[in-house]
Amino acid sequence: MRTLTLVTVGAAFLLGACSGISVSSDYDPAVDFTKYSTYTWLDTEGDDIDSITDSRVRGSIDGALIARGFQKGGEDADLAVGYQGASAERRSYNTVNSGWGGGYGYGGYGWGGYGMSMGTSTTYENVWEEGTLIVGMFDVESKNLIWTGTATAVIDPGRSPEDRQQLIDDAVDKMLKDFPPGS
Repeated sequence: MRTLTLVTVGAAFLLGACSGISVSSDYDPAVDFTKYSTYTWLDTEGDDIDSITDSRVRGSIDGALIARGFQKGGEDADLAVGYQGASAERRSYNTVNSGWGGGYGYGGYGWGGYGMSMGTSTTYENVWEEGTLIVGMFDVESKNLIWTGTATAVIDPGRSPEDRQQLIDDAVDKMLKDFPPGS
């Protein structure tokens, strides 16, 4: 019973630690971001993203950019925005020890007799799917990448459509928190 409790607490801690969104971003410091005011989407044909997820990601990025004063433009846009998604299976291993531990005590020996232990160790494997959203912004004229951001979170196939949209919104908001640079 004690081992089960330790495993349950350990698994809950691990899942809690993996449930956040981690983000990073980078940009070209030589670029003057104040000159950009309009954006368009890069063609993403051939990507392995389903149309529902594509709509969620584009809608979230559209909302974030519009909230930052950008306008969606056509052929005359000065920024081009694209994204990619990826997923990977992740694993971790936890070992739980149970029983008496040996050691040295009074007279040179402690519990467990002559420094030996009486117990077992059990290793548990935790497996989860991790998804990554990568956003890139390009100068339309030079076609150079000027800003990139990455957000990574645990994918839970049991999430409702509303929760999936919220996760994407949270990832995009966190990723674009300081965009445009210097603002």
